[in-house]
Amino acid sequence: MKLDANRMIVNLKTIEDNIDILKNITKNKFLAVVKANAYGLGAVKISQHIEDKIDMFCVATINEAIELRESGIKKDILIFGYILPDNYSLLSKYNLIMNIYNLEIAKSVNESGNAVRAHIKIETGHNRLGFQVNEKSVQDIRKINAMENINIEGIFTHFSSADEKDRSYTNYQLDKFNKIITTLKDISQNWMKHSANDAAAIAYDTKSDAIRSGISMYGMYPSEYMEENFDLGIKNSFELLSKVSNIKIIKKGESISYGRTFIADKESKVATVSIGYADGYMRNISNVGYVLINGKKAKILGNITMDQLMVDVSDIDVKLHDDVILIGKSGDKEITPDMVAKWANTISYEVMTSISPRVSRIYIEEKSFED
Repeated sequence: MKLDANRMIVNLKTIEDNIDILKNITKNKFLAVVKANAYGLGAVKISQHIEDKIDMFCVATINEAIELRESGIKKDILIFGYILPDNYSLLSKYNLIMNIYNLEIAKSVNESGNAVRAHIKIETGHNRLGFQVNEKSVQDIRKINAMENINIEGIFTHFSSADEKDRSYTNYQLDKFNKIITTLKDISQNWMKHSANDAAAIAYDTKSDAIRSGISMYGMYPSEYMEENFDLGIKNSFELLSKVSNIKIIKKGESISYGRTFIADKESKVATVSIGYADGYMRNISNVGYVLINGKKAKILGNITMDQLMVDVSDIDVKLHDDVILIGKSGDKEITPDMVAKWANTISYEVMTSISPRVSRIYIEEKSFED
């Protein structure tokens, strides 16, 4: 099968190296977050490659978990999100761990008759899912612990702003989490306790049993503040490439793309690139960002379309079929996921997870792209 012009090249060796760096910092168990198709990089291939290096996988949905099991993954898999009651039987069938975050869910699971492994989620300030830190929650968790069909194996929380300079709110959340663990110490002694996402693992000593690593495992820092203040040596593990599909000269006064948002102020050489917003290269980068061709910057001209975009190559020696770097290095220049995120007024997480399945994933095991 011939690969498409649009390719994401994922360096598995770099992901391994990043894991080693993060494990060395924390010395705790390592929970690899591979939800959303491993942040767009390919959950099955990456999970198969790193399984021997990590202790548990974390996903968002039961479908993601089953996909890993059916690809041969044996390690434990924790599901963060909601699970339909009709699918409780699949938890035991595939030996999966669910997140229980309220008493109603627990009753539903127990009444289903399916023996289920579970982690308890504590809400300490993110206000998404979890038991609030109060006496009712303590009693509810004790009730769940006594339920015949639920085996509690862990308890966890999630920080909302551990990637920021101000540490007060994260410390507040951590104090709340530790408070409920202390209150439940008679039943929770053997439960895995985990609170540290990438940011907390890097910047805090949460004294938990495990860290949950996502974005940093793939080579990005959780925030600009983290990147500027914590030099760990992690490296970006992927590149995004396309191809030049056409080259033409346009005259002064001619427009480019839908809505005529770009009008040429001089005669220009324009290249068409075979990638668009349906591939995950966001439309709001139009007229803002640039790509790299043969080591030079080529500014995006006009609105990015579903399948194509146009760039200014007036000062570039370019020919049909040349590689176009949308994320990655060309010569001495580089475009990072964070740069693309700034152009799109978003975060690197969204840039990565937006890359479409129709972009081919190619896996290599070589020295870092940045070496």
